[in-house]
Amino acid sequence: MNNRLFKDTQSRWSQRLWDAGGILFIFLAGSSLCWHTPYFWISGLGRLPVLPDRWCFLALLAGAYGTALILTRRVAATPLCSRIPGVFLGVCSGFLVFSALIFVMRLYYSRSFWLFAFGVSFVWLYIGQRLFFSAAQIRYGFTPGSQIQELKKEWRDNFLEIASPNASELFDVLVISPYQEKRLSPEWTRYITDMMIQGVPMAHPGAVYEFFSGRLPLRYMVEGPGVVIRAPGNYLRFKRLFDWILLLLLGFPALIVMGLAALGALCCSGRPVFFVQERIGRNGAPFRMVKFRSMTESGEVTAIGRFLRKYHIDELPQLWNVLLGEMSFIGPRPETPELTHRYTEEIPFYPYRYSVLPGLTGWAQVHCGYASAVGENRVKLSYDLYYVKHASFLLDLLIVLKTIKTILAG
Repeated sequence: MNNRLFKDTQSRWSQRLWDAGGILFIFLAGSSLCWHTPYFWISGLGRLPVLPDRWCFLALLAGAYGTALILTRRVAATPLCSRIPGVFLGVCSGFLVFSALIFVMRLYYSRSFWLFAFGVSFVWLYIGQRLFFSAAQIRYGFTPGSQIQELKKEWRDNFLEIASPNASELFDVLVISPYQEKRLSPEWTRYITDMMIQGVPMAHPGAVYEFFSGRLPLRYMVEGPGVVIRAPGNYLRFKRLFDWILLLLLGFPALIVMGLAALGALCCSGRPVFFVQERIGRNGAPFRMVKFRSMTESGEVTAIGRFLRKYHIDELPQLWNVLLGEMSFIGPRPETPELTHRYTEEIPFYPYRYSVLPGLTGWAQVHCGYASAVGENRVKLSYDLYYVKHASFLLDLLIVLKTIKTILAG
């Protein structure tokens, strides 16, 4: 076990050296290509800018690279996120922040150097993800009682059952259920204590399930006291600002698309163009949600409605609900009062999804789409509750990317 911990320490130092090598390579190669000299610290060579501008720009580059590095690791820790979108999202976010700083403060910058640094950061951090981070390479050792029912459906090659305290299996993380820990024998208690002393990380089975599935384990939440659902209040206070920014960015293009859609619906299926229905919003408050009408009075989908549904254009009028503060861009999809009452009685923890604003798209929508049966809504709820618990700016951006992919795929 000590040998494994020594290898883990070596890997961490190798990763730090790789990360530091990235910014050093950007400085040397970027200076050579854009300023015609690798010796960026010596004035008077090549096309180096004056001293204050040069070091201020390099400091901004280092800040953008460091921010991209941190954000990339945060995104990589998000369930069901593949490497390329995760690294792209982290690098874009980091460089956009410092691009805005340059623009607002009117600082010196080299466009070619900045674009070069962006490209190298993406490639460098992607290679670093492949070399040093892989969820499939992390070995999880499960103690007796920690193999919850949901995890059995997600069982993988890197999951190991520890049969006895004398077992020789090597693992990186020990999975323990606090609910079962009191029932373990003294031998198991000593084994777990020894692992803690050696510095082996401990994980809750519910947390392992969340990471590999992107869902909350509903059955375990009923049977055991392991999962706490608490919306991140600090982020939700700023989420309204995020909605306003998206409204400003998408407002004009969305108006053009909605105008064309309304004209097409009027010509093909007549009036009314819009469909208004009562839905349940945050904290159970009802509101009137607006959509383009896509069905006839007899319940048949119209030709234009089929097109609008395929590319989710029928949802665009809900931007009005976002403007009024009744909905958000990202959140659980709102349900009708009748279905809300039914699912609240049949599905445990269902009202928790209304602790945040409902959204045009959400974590559940991009993974399982629409649901009608109670069983399907249990799965959808497990995704919604994961979002309620882990809502963040990066998770919202990941949902936006997945939504764009879904829309383009039809």
